[in-house]
Formats: sequence, C-alpha cells, structure tokens
Amino acid sequence: MKYRLFLLLCLTTRVYGQQVQWLSDAPNRQILFNVFARAALAGLDEKNYAYETVQYVKTGLIKADSTNINRELTNAAIAFYSDIAYGKQENRVAYNGLEYHPGAINIKDSLFAAVNKGYLGDLAARLEPHHPLYLALKKQVACLEKNKEQVCPDITSENLDSTNHPLITKLFQLGITDTLNYKIGEDSLRVALRKAQRAFELLEDGQMRPGIMEELNVPVARRLYELKHALNTWRWLNDVQQEQPVIIVNIPAANLFYFYRDSILFYTRCIVGKAATPTIPLTGKIHEVLLFPYWNVPRDIAVNELLPAIKSAPADYLNYGNYQVLDKTGKVVDPFTVNWAQMNKHNFNYTLRQLFGCDNSLGIIKLNFYSPYSAYLHDTPNKSYFLFNRRYFSHGCIRVENVDSLAEMLEPALHPFLADAPARVCDLAADKGQLIFPLKHKVPLFILYEVAWPDREGRIRFYDDVYNKVKM
Repeated sequence: MKYRLFLLLCLTTRVYGQQVQWLSDAPNRQILFNVFARAALAGLDEKNYAYETVQYVKTGLIKADSTNINRELTNAAIAFYSDIAYGKQENRVAYNGLEYHPGAINIKDSLFAAVNKGYLGDLAARLEPHHPLYLALKKQVACLEKNKEQVCPDITSENLDSTNHPLITKLFQLGITDTLNYKIGEDSLRVALRKAQRAFELLEDGQMRPGIMEELNVPVARRLYELKHALNTWRWLNDVQQEQPVIIVNIPAANLFYFYRDSILFYTRCIVGKAATPTIPLTGKIHEVLLFPYWNVPRDIAVNELLPAIKSAPADYLNYGNYQVLDKTGKVVDPFTVNWAQMNKHNFNYTLRQLFGCDNSLGIIKLNFYSPYSAYLHDTPNKSYFLFNRRYFSHGCIRVENVDSLAEMLEPALHPFLADAPARVCDLAADKGQLIFPLKHKVPLFILYEVAWPDREGRIRFYDDVYNKVKM
C-alpha cells in the first residue's frame, strides 16, 4: 500500500495534466536540456525544440506561467523523440503507394514512462534504429559535426605531401584521418587519399586528380546535409523493416538492399535512369514475379528510338529484335500491313511488344509492382553495365544484377526453372513463354534518392546528385 502511494505521489509530482513537471524536476530537466544540446550529433537541430524557452529556463528566471513552460517543454520533448524514432524530413517520395506512415511506438507514453522510471537519459537509444548501417551514418554525422569548425580553404595544389595543408585538413574534417597531422608522411597521405576516392566512387589510385579535388572541395555543410537527410530517412524506414522484409533501392547509389530487421538478406548493384529519363522515388509492393516476360515498349521509346530504325528496314529490325506489333485492342497485326514510311510520333497508334527470350530487353525476370510511372525491376541481357561505378543508363526502370537470386528469395517456386538457367534459358523461354508467379506475401519496396548512403560493409559513400535534387 505504501509503495502504491509512493508511485502515485511520483506521478502527481512529475506529470500533471499529461505534462511533465520539468521546472520542479531538476534531474530530468537537465537530462532533457543536455539531449537537446547534442541534437546536431543525431542529425537534428536543437533550435527546433523550444530553444528560446530552454535558454530562458537555464537563466533561472522562471516565468509565473510555469504550466505553459512545462507544456512547451513536454511538447518539445515529444517532438524530439518522435524525430529520433521516425525521422525529420517529409516528402521523401513522389508516390507513396504503400501509404506508409510510421508510428508503431507511442512517443508520449514512452516519454512519460522514461521520466517516471528513471531512464530518460537512455530513451533516445531505445527509440532509434539499431541497424549497423544506421549507426555508421550516425557516427559519420557526429564526426563531421565535431570537425566542421576547422577552417579549410579549397584544395588547389596537386601535391601529395605534408605541404598540402588544405588536403590534410579536409581529410580530417571528413573523418578519413583520425588526427590533424600536418607532418603526415607521403605514404600515409596516399593511403588516406585512396580511402577518400573510395568514398566518392572514384578510381582508387592514390593520385591527386581533378575529380577527387572537386569532391573534397564540396563544403562540409553540404556533406552534413546529405548525411542528415539519409539518417532521418533511415529512421523513417525503421518501422517497416522491423515488421517484415523490405527492398530498398537507392537511386544515386544504384544499389539494392533486401532487409529484415537489422540484417541484410541480399545486396546487389542496379542500373537506374539517366538524367534525361530519371527513376522516380516511390513506395509500393512487389506483388508478382514474371519469368520470361514480354516487354511492352513505352510509347516514347517506341516512337523516338525504335520507329526511326524500323522505318529503315521494317522486316529485318522487327524480326531481329523479336518484336510484335499490336493494335489499339491489343491484337497482333501483320507488320507488313503497316505503312511504316508514313508513320511518325503523331500518328503511330500501335504498341510494340518484344517477345520473351534470352535477348529480351527485360532479361528473363521482371518484378512487378504498381506504379503510375510504368516502372518495375527487371533483369537485363547487357550485364557489362553493372561494372560501372556510375550506373545511370536506363529509361527509368531499374535493372537488377543477380535478380534471379532475389526472385527465388521472394518466390521459391522459381527454383526449378532457374536451376540451370544459363544453359537452358533460351529453350525454356521458347517452350514455356511468359510465366506469372503471384507472391503469397507482397514485399514492400522503397525507391529512394539519397546522395549519402552506406555500402554493404557499412562504409559511408557520397554519390553523384545525378538528378540535381539536393536543395539545402
């Protein structure tokens, strides 16, 4: 009975009208203010959390309307811990087919419990993601925040020795070297430069070239913005990753992760849209796998790229490419009945469809999800493009390296068809035609645009802003 009365008194003292009594609870108030002061190390801005009121309370000059101050501080605490759990940025995708809005944790209840049970100092760590790749991003943010005040002029010299102070300073600012040492030896400096080249997806030859100088001269404030954006996006993703497996494609990195909770189930490289035909950030659900798919050629590709070639030699081009011509009703028509010489982008009322086969532009596998942009993930017969660091070649769809392995993870029933695919794919395609495998469990898909992003080893890399979307 005495213990229950003690708990009731604690609740009455610390929480009144669903507000924490910060002004009468000095220990928790100090913890909260310390958390706010370190917000930048977590990719957030302390000025978003009742900053003026916090500074006023710190002076010890408490206003008479203490109820309003407690309410403001409580609301600021809820906002801060919501941002820690779910991220700060909005409008990450152009189309949210999942209608995904994280919110599995009741932040208000979590805050009150932390205050009353004495673990407010640990609350942020409890709420934020624990994935190693997230922690790598957070570590990089903290590193740049601590080093950003170091004055650093632009690098103009190609000297790779201790006289190149701007280079040495910039490598330290970015956390590539642990200490600011202007007496560093040339061999050590070259090793650090190779690490920088790796971070920017450049040739790792340890040579000072215009490309690495340009990347290193990007202001630290811009790099911090990119990192913080990625960090908050990862928080936004955490809810769905904990609930079920999820596929995440990052456009600038041109890579794909298949995550479940804090594990990487699969990783591979992708080819994404070039600047003129960009891949659109979106969310959706992969609902089926197509084996030996048709390719219904998008109209802009058909009239702008294929039609001029067809007009020069209709029979040869259509036969060689294994194309069919369909009318408005979807009926296959004889291509010799079409007056190709008169066709142009204004009067071309047909659809071109490439038949299934080992030379199909979609390869042998297509992963379907609903998108207003007619986008999908698919295989490709042109594997050599995956060897490029900058893989921006497509018309907007996403070509996936080793997509057969991913498809089998999503639908094990594919295994009998793919077991000997390299040797049998052409015969199988001709024999079976397009096969559709609906997924028993639809897989959430996130196509994102993050310039700063970890690789599968947890190293943070900075990729091209290929679509010029980063606006500070």
